[in-house]
Amino acid sequence: MRTAWFAAALLLLIACDRGPHPGFKELAPGLYFRLLSLGGQDSALGVDDSVLLRLRASTVDAAPGSLFSTERWYALNDVRKGSWDKAWRRLHEGDSASVILRADGLPWHVLMPEQRIDPPDTLLIQVEISVLRCLTPDLQRQRAEERRAADPEAAERRELVAFLARSDGQWRRWGTSDLHYALGPQQADTIPVRAGDRVTIRYRGAKLGGGAPFDDSDRQGQPFSFRFGDPDQVLPGIEVAVSLLRPGQQGRFLLPSAFAFGGRGSPPLVRPNEPVLYTVELLAVERRTGPGT
Repeated sequence: MRTAWFAAALLLLIACDRGPHPGFKELAPGLYFRLLSLGGQDSALGVDDSVLLRLRASTVDAAPGSLFSTERWYALNDVRKGSWDKAWRRLHEGDSASVILRADGLPWHVLMPEQRIDPPDTLLIQVEISVLRCLTPDLQRQRAEERRAADPEAAERRELVAFLARSDGQWRRWGTSDLHYALGPQQADTIPVRAGDRVTIRYRGAKLGGGAPFDDSDRQGQPFSFRFGDPDQVLPGIEVAVSLLRPGQQGRFLLPSAFAFGGRGSPPLVRPNEPVLYTVELLAVERRTGPGT
């Protein structure tokens, strides 16, 4: 099927030789496309795919790659932003193509995030694209699971770092641990909870990627009460949360697995070595009585 399509494309390109860029087909005003080679795959690239691309950009007729050259993985949905979207709809895994368009039609901050490239908006840019490899969302998940199984601690660390990078900087680190927290407004009672105090809390646990909570105190129909400091009452991270909160205060707590469900997880809800996100509200504190109170 692709061989026939390639033959038809060649006929179109021959018909385009009289245009401003010989050999290129105009896909949209100011967007020119030339297929260089076929990769042999019939399925088009999906917007949620991850792709390994080799890119070489230059001004028109300059040496390929003279503006920038790179080979890296991208989320296709990020790369396709801009006026060259129509070109990506024609590409498959293994294909190579050349695209000519104005500089303002390229997502420069995505293509080269560590390097500032800011050519004049109207400058014509020629980009040679090679789609070296493509991973569908299912294959991406499979690859992530394989890496996680090979080194679960490193995988968890990457997950925590990625989550914090997506956040708006409101998180504070608890000591030297990987537990992070963000507290709401403090109430009038500023006395911290002490061992032996009976506390009443409301909590909710969720995945870092969002979705429905997997742990919710309200499922029992009422808040949860326990004596602070007694072993095995709550997750270690929730005990840390209570120590940081004051009566009436609420906070959000990013718990690494060491403060949550550990290396065993809580199947099927929480996988081994999975960090989780908890919202905890300290509703009331019944202070212990006895010597020194």
